[in-house]
Amino acid sequence: MNLFHKQKKNISQNLSLLIYAILIKPMTFLNKNPIMLKIGSFHLVYFGFFASLGGMAALTVFYFYLHTRGSFSGIAVLPVALFYVLGSMIGVKAFHLFTLGKKFFQKPLTYLNETTMYNQAGVFGILAVGIIVAFVYHIKLMIMFDAMALSGSLGLFFGRLGCYNYGCCFGKPTKHPAHITYYRDSSKIIRTNPELRGVPLVPTQLYTAYFDLLIFVIFVVVANIYPADGLISLVFVFIFNGFRMSIQRHRFTEQSDRINFAKMALIYLIVGLLIWLIVFLANGSTLVSRASQVSLTPVSWAVFVITTPGVLLSTIIIGVITLLFFGLHGRELGTHINLSKG
Repeated sequence: MNLFHKQKKNISQNLSLLIYAILIKPMTFLNKNPIMLKIGSFHLVYFGFFASLGGMAALTVFYFYLHTRGSFSGIAVLPVALFYVLGSMIGVKAFHLFTLGKKFFQKPLTYLNETTMYNQAGVFGILAVGIIVAFVYHIKLMIMFDAMALSGSLGLFFGRLGCYNYGCCFGKPTKHPAHITYYRDSSKIIRTNPELRGVPLVPTQLYTAYFDLLIFVIFVVVANIYPADGLISLVFVFIFNGFRMSIQRHRFTEQSDRINFAKMALIYLIVGLLIWLIVFLANGSTLVSRASQVSLTPVSWAVFVITTPGVLLSTIIIGVITLLFFGLHGRELGTHINLSKG
């Protein structure tokens, strides 16, 4: 029995070392410094850069998927893109104020100025915008849900890399070989939890980023092999929120965390499934499979982005907006602007 446990321990340790060598070690350079640029009394952090990459990638994939399903024609490209970004911004900020409750009214300007944002609430904001856009442009909701799930998974991949660099959403201390560490004073984890300097942590941000990239690839394969409207979004509701509930066990709980992220993911799963089922029943309770007008390949995506009027320009504009909104900090990291202390 002792020999069995010893062999099991060795296998687990070797697996951890393999995971570290393949997935973690190549990314260790990415969390050394969260500050991209300092201009006067303002900072530009790399989190904004990754958010910008995620926003641009998601937008192009979103429009491209609608194009492949014959639902892109007639869309006002830039206004819709700005509407989506606005929905995301309102979502990630409004939920922070919601979690503060009555405390917000004690120092409203201070709390509004904090850069604290909730990714899950941003997803809800985007969903609300997507439903509105679908009704305005007469796009089938199942196609809209699939487009948001597909593009959102890619955007979230870049966003989680930003979390890793910035030092937020970090994992619990661990003794496993597959771990990450933070030392920089400007990293959020060191600013809020200085006792964790140099402490090995579960790389929750990287695990989540790799998971988001994996489901994006799976969705692309599914869209090419069995293009059934609604299938991507149904799978997304289950595995995205299921993973969030699972990874939460390994995430460090900060004093500022006023909500249970695992319970929130469960609520999202239930609500998302109910919304999907309502639309599914309204569409005749069938997953309609029909061939896409264009296959989802990197080449066809690139051709679409470059040759379709308005898409490339909108992508650049959205990239700049998200870079500034998510990346520009005041004199003090963690604040949007410099407020007078008087």
